[in-house]
Amino acid sequence: MRFRKFLKMLKQNFKTLYGLERLKAFITDMFMLYTPLLYFTTYVILGSAQAFRQNQMAVFACVAGFGLLSSVFLCVSGQTPGLRYVGLKLVCTKTQNKVGFLRVLLRFFVWLAVASTLIGLLLPLMRPNMRLLHDALCNTAMQKV
Repeated sequence: MRFRKFLKMLKQNFKTLYGLERLKAFITDMFMLYTPLLYFTTYVILGSAQAFRQNQMAVFACVAGFGLLSSVFLCVSGQTPGLRYVGLKLVCTKTQNKVGFLRVLLRFFVWLAVASTLIGLLLPLMRPNMRLLHDALCNTAMQKV
């Protein structure tokens, strides 16, 4: 019985976090923003996939470029193309307004660290305030548009 109650709580928390919507937005952003960056870097700048695989600086540059591009979208409109598609918007928790560029960029790099541990993504499902670690540290939140 306890396990079912726990699963029900996790499901409710996942809905409150807009978990499915965030996942859809992430996949959309990967295809619309990150994939073109990878393609351009791989075939236009470096010339081949082999050269890309051997150049770790190019991989880092693509990740950093994705972070910069996402940050520009988020600080200008509060939405990336993926977030716009699913109807979510990033806001500052204190003012409920748009978030500044440096805070959004910091949020991206904190998200990289949190997502790489996987614990940071599961932690909010069990916390009472149900905020993802990168949102809690940067005072940001997702809200429906």
